[in-house]
Amino acid sequence: MNFPDSDFWNYSLQIYQIPQVEQACLSLQNTFAADINLILYCCWAGENKVSLSLSNIQQLITAAQPWQKVIQPLRESRQLLKNEVTALDNGIAIETSNNLKEMELNAEHMSQLAIEKALDLSSMSGDEEHSASHYASSNTALYLLQLDSLSSLSEVNECLTQLLDAIYQDPETIQSTLMAMA
Repeated sequence: MNFPDSDFWNYSLQIYQIPQVEQACLSLQNTFAADINLILYCCWAGENKVSLSLSNIQQLITAAQPWQKVIQPLRESRQLLKNEVTALDNGIAIETSNNLKEMELNAEHMSQLAIEKALDLSSMSGDEEHSASHYASSNTALYLLQLDSLSSLSEVNECLTQLLDAIYQDPETIQSTLMAMA
């Protein structure tokens, strides 16, 4: 499939390969129903030294919601096939799982395009006052605080710190920013 070029997608592919990023993102997704694409966007905005507002976060959530309705059943079907469904021919099960994974990845890519289009980061002035790790920490914490499954930031502190430390390797800034958000 030919997708349009996307700086956000390219950024996401790059940081998702960093050790511990995938694990932390999946933990936030599986435990707290966080949208990994929104987490990655919050970090990407931070890379651009943009501080997202609550209104910005709501716009991003609204842009991502329709795609979650597509992605979630694909993910659940792939996991069900992998863990619970026994096919007569293992090759068919593997091929079907691979097809579902490709469809899920394409839907994730479409979701990222929709999210990227929801806000024009280039029109949001970057601020040199703080580091990228500060903005990414603040943006991500603000997003996570909007989750219905989360009552306080302390519940996700370990996963969030693991994620941000893996990307930025700036534990002092990350901890002070998260403590200020709590």
